[in-house]
Amino acid sequence: MNNQAIILVGANSVHTLRYLVGISPFVNNIVFITNNTDGLELPSNIVAHVINFSLYNLRARSQIAKIISNYEGSIIHIHQANSYAYHTLKAIKSKNFKTILTTWGSDVLLLPKQSYIFANMVKFNLANSDIVTSGSLYMSSKILELCPSVKQLHTINFGIQNIPANVADLSVKENIIFSNRLHKPLYNIDKIILAFDKLINQHPDYKLVIAGSGSETSILKKLAKNLDLHENQIIFTGMLDHEELIKWYKKAKYFVSIPISDSTSMSLQEALAYGCYPIVSNLPANLECIINNINGIINQNPNNLCSDLVQAINLPIENLSYSSTFNYNLIRQKSVFKDNIQKFISLYK
Repeated sequence: MNNQAIILVGANSVHTLRYLVGISPFVNNIVFITNNTDGLELPSNIVAHVINFSLYNLRARSQIAKIISNYEGSIIHIHQANSYAYHTLKAIKSKNFKTILTTWGSDVLLLPKQSYIFANMVKFNLANSDIVTSGSLYMSSKILELCPSVKQLHTINFGIQNIPANVADLSVKENIIFSNRLHKPLYNIDKIILAFDKLINQHPDYKLVIAGSGSETSILKKLAKNLDLHENQIIFTGMLDHEELIKWYKKAKYFVSIPISDSTSMSLQEALAYGCYPIVSNLPANLECIINNINGIINQNPNNLCSDLVQAINLPIENLSYSSTFNYNLIRQKSVFKDNIQKFISLYK
């Protein structure tokens, strides 16, 4: 077969790019069809094409069909069960391709709730893919609820890229609470800031470090200013590269993440690997790795986050050490990037 390739369809995002780089040593020929190529630095065996994946772009299917016509018989791996999958699966029609659909949390947990049209689109995508993958057991169960006729379903998360050689040394940790989720309403960053504002009345030696950016960044900074939180109390780092993220994981004693909805969080897995004690929202995907008051705290209500933070800060060092060891071993067993990439390579084979 000529021009056999892995055709990967997905957004130009950090998760997709990390996956592309991860599979590149094991695949000779990769075609990447994406929404834009801004800032893309890809290995030499990856060729990128740009398509407008808006659901209302009626030309998307013919554009995709033209690109993939040169790679008949290849595997198409689609990331996200949204319009990316819908346009691609419609473009394939009866052509000779095998398809893998990797779902993300928002596709399965949020998109079907937005409208009847989106729900049907997601169901179509799930039903018409040869293999579907999800990042958590909870997401897999929701996929089966949405589409009992799914052909094959595998639960595989991407895993974390670099895991430390040893359990974190808690003696070098600082009094830092770290958050690195996107600045969108979904992630409740404002609730974290409000909780911290209450916390420092009891624990003035603590800092809140907020990484990331998003549509609410200016609003969040204004909130911190209105609460009279000073620069030595709250730090907005902006988006960080992976090395800078690791530095903060190593420094921080605590990691907080309280989104309204989420699947397997790479941020949480990285925090666990580097010995940060987690305070996370009560979501099924979190419950797959955090046992309340054993290796972390499950927040039941974002408005009561301060009491959970105080509880975590008051834990004896013995408890933190136990949790650190437990969480490190957990990540080594189930969430190492290079091991989980091999599971996807096996699916290709």
